[in-house]
Amino acid sequence: MALNPAEFAGFDRGCAEFLRVIGSLIALAGEIGDQARWGLGEDDPRLISATTVVARLRAKADSGANSVAAVLAAHADAVAELRCAYRAARDELVRTDDEGAGRLRAVEPAAGQPISGKSLP
Repeated sequence: MALNPAEFAGFDRGCAEFLRVIGSLIALAGEIGDQARWGLGEDDPRLISATTVVARLRAKADSGANSVAAVLAAHADAVAELRCAYRAARDELVRTDDEGAGRLRAVEPAAGQPISGKSLP
């Protein structure tokens, strides 16, 4: 299997950036939910539903299992799990490659010549 170190590093950097952006969005959702005045008429006693709408929007921002913050946190968990799995695969490929190279080096003298046509590093 061909291993491109730049692609591995790029994936890891991409995950880190995505997690940073998700964190910023979660913080922004919290700020939006916490704002005192929404400008939807919630201060006007004649607009009975305005207070309800604002309460629902606040809850949608950062309260409950289906809030913006909760959904983004679930996405962050998925990205973190993918990043962890990718890192484990990378580490295993590196370890396996080192072991394979060592085994080839060990049998080359018995074969009388390098197996690959050139000496391994």
